[in-house]
Amino acid sequence: MKKILVVEDEKNIILSLEMFIKKKGFEVHVVKNGVDAVKLAQEIIPDLILLDIVLPGMNGYLVCEALKDEDETKEIPIVFISAKSQEEDIKKAYDCGGVDYVIKPFNHSEIQEILNKYL
Repeated sequence: MKKILVVEDEKNIILSLEMFIKKKGFEVHVVKNGVDAVKLAQEIIPDLILLDIVLPGMNGYLVCEALKDEDETKEIPIVFISAKSQEEDIKKAYDCGGVDYVIKPFNHSEIQEILNKYL
């Protein structure tokens, strides 16, 4: 079973993503901060990471950079999911290693497209 790591600190978004992804037959792991995201990603080696930018402690850009610097996690596709919609925020996400970007609020069809594209 493919594993997806969701890195998000908003309860409603966590619940929405978790329920949707589980219904699609994937294993879901959730963490609410950047430090835990890096640790868990290195432990479970997920097939895909859905990553918020604004997180407690370590932001999503730093999480992405940390994971791209490690041999065992550098190939994992990281999709940013954020309310930040400015061009410079999106560019920074791609520059640090993200493969895609979804702007909140999102709908499930956008998440389905991401799942189809990367898994």
